[in-house]
Amino acid sequence: MKRIFTILCALALVMAGSATALAAEPEAGQSASYYPVSVEEYTYGDFDELRINKTYQLSLSDDPGLIPTEDFVRNGRRYYLLDMTRKDEVGVDIQTHTEAVTQASDTNNLETILQRLDAEMEVTTEDGYVGILRLDHTSVQVTTDGYATKTSTLTASRSYPNLSEADTSLIPKSIEDKGKTLTLGDV
Repeated sequence: MKRIFTILCALALVMAGSATALAAEPEAGQSASYYPVSVEEYTYGDFDELRINKTYQLSLSDDPGLIPTEDFVRNGRRYYLLDMTRKDEVGVDIQTHTEAVTQASDTNNLETILQRLDAEMEVTTEDGYVGILRLDHTSVQVTTDGYATKTSTLTASRSYPNLSEADTSLIPKSIEDKGKTLTLGDV
């Protein structure tokens, strides 16, 4: 019994003199590939072992093998890697994207224009997001590009062969031609 008590006391002294860490810091001269997003110091167990818990956040493309795992000394105490756990957190990163599409049309009828537009379109943004955009029919606006004035010269000629002595007062001053009223310009 005395021997077991001595062994337990010796074990307690050894454990009190050293502390464990869940992740290690690089030694002097080494550079870490990744840095922890949080570092937590706490005590553990009956002998109040000093421990350090470091949390690293890696993307799917990061290599967890580059997390430093070597022993290190901090405040005169030697720390070593006790355990490394992995927790996968799958999430979806969503970004709202709106894209304006301008199309020329020969009509201002909204129903006809909506039939001509694609209901969905694939898009890749500059940020690397990929997805399908769906048409929001309530956001479609019909605007006029502008108005144009079109002028053209209409001419009609008439001949009145049986006028006596070329009397121009007998010539009508305006005529109807193809639905247009034309006024006499010259004889």
